[in-house]
Amino acid sequence: MGVMLHPNPDRPERYRVLDKELGVQEYFSFAKYGKRKAKKMALERQAELDKQKHLARLRADLGINKLFATDGSVKGLRRKSRKRPGRKEYEFFSIQVTIAPKIQKKKEISLMNREFDEAYELVQQTLLDFHGIERTTEINIAFRDAKRLYW
Repeated sequence: MGVMLHPNPDRPERYRVLDKELGVQEYFSFAKYGKRKAKKMALERQAELDKQKHLARLRADLGINKLFATDGSVKGLRRKSRKRPGRKEYEFFSIQVTIAPKIQKKKEISLMNREFDEAYELVQQTLLDFHGIERTTEINIAFRDAKRLYW
């Protein structure tokens, strides 16, 4: 939210730096620092918080963070089984990802006529295509580590 006078603009006693996104609320008292120094400190702190938020947004926009959850699983990927009357039961990978706000893409990749590794490779390529991300070494390692969760 920024730097503001506290408790009110008419009779301020301190500057308050508030950022709800980062969960920060700090005060810089006029009595402790003086009015000019308190304002300077509050503005410096706000600049630090703005930099932290900017770096967090950049980190979130990295391809690897779009594909993987913090626990190492692949976002939007589930292994399911389907039973239908009169048909053979089969397993498949279900992919459902949000590309942009209110835009989702879905796909199912069957394991019925494929080896697991072949289907998992198709899942990887599909996810990369959906997000428009190029394959990197870090992404390959993360996919390899996540493979055990879907085996």
